[in-house]
Amino acid sequence: MRIEHMGYFISPDKQIPTCCYISTMGKGGKIPDMLTGLFTSPTIAKKEIDRYLTIKDVKNAKTNTESGS
Repeated sequence: MRIEHMGYFISPDKQIPTCCYISTMGKGGKIPDMLTGLFTSPTIAKKEIDRYLTIKDVKNAKTNTESGS
């Protein structure tokens, strides 16, 4: 069963069905390093996606304030 979460898919691994991996929704797109690999549950994968998006938002906010926007 594939789960959608915040623009990413969480899917069970084919070789280890008790683990899951994260992929992007749509074509292409690079998975950030912190979201690669296997996760032991969809809940942990969701938490990591949320954590990544929070970090990404903070970095973008700092970049915007430094550039004067």
